[in-house]
Amino acid sequence: MLGRIAIYLSNDEACSRRIDAGLRIAKEHNAEVIGVYPSDGAAGHYYDESIIPQDVRKILRGRQDEYRDSVRKQFLERAEAAGVKAQWRSPRGDADEALSLHARYCDLLVMSKAERVDTVTSIIPNLPESVVMAAGRPVLMIPRVGTVPTIGQRVLYCWDQRREAARAFTDAAPFLKNCKELVVLEIDRDEDVFRDGDIREEDISDYCISRGYPKPKHLVKNSEGIGVGNVILNTASDMGSDLIVMGAYGHSRMRQWVMGGASRTLLSSMTVPVLLAH
Repeated sequence: MLGRIAIYLSNDEACSRRIDAGLRIAKEHNAEVIGVYPSDGAAGHYYDESIIPQDVRKILRGRQDEYRDSVRKQFLERAEAAGVKAQWRSPRGDADEALSLHARYCDLLVMSKAERVDTVTSIIPNLPESVVMAAGRPVLMIPRVGTVPTIGQRVLYCWDQRREAARAFTDAAPFLKNCKELVVLEIDRDEDVFRDGDIREEDISDYCISRGYPKPKHLVKNSEGIGVGNVILNTASDMGSDLIVMGAYGHSRMRQWVMGGASRTLLSSMTVPVLLAH
């Protein structure tokens, strides 16, 4: 079960969707929610204080305070209406570091990609990617568009025998225990690993069953011509999945994290929530 869920809050159009998703999951798991609004995350990216007149700085900071207070009120009122215990936090410092830190005191962090150009999520390059890689906790990415009526009833799990995928399987346990349908997807499977490692076709299904999860439908597909990310998205659509679970792969570059092709494709084109673990 999930006991504590962090929700990334900011002045962006997707914030309401994150609050809705976080409160819904919290209610299902009888969990507490922590709203995290990085207060200084955007300040250094909006303007250089050394070249902006003091009166203009005052106006800009006043606008930021208004945004923060509005989001705080919305978050706490909606949590109270949902009957969910909630706390508000407004940490100072870089947004990626603040979110990663608070995520470590929770079981899950809810985020999304933002579209507006005047938000922390879009100003700081690869903010969700950086947090996924640094937090040490699973991050649930909510789509920017479309309806999300359920989360975790029909799970698509992406399996490739690697550490990150195994970590994602463990991190997704609260959802896998309650799901009604489970699909295990392998893409471009390395048959040498099966042969040399003496792995059997039914091993992944047997493992799911041993954990008390539904017996999965096991799919093995090839990505040639369309790419791994598109195979995942197409399979999720075909199976009616409402949650994709996968490991996140990437490398650091000047304090930023750059994800692999499949992860980038999902974050830019996802139509259902994606649980990422690293």
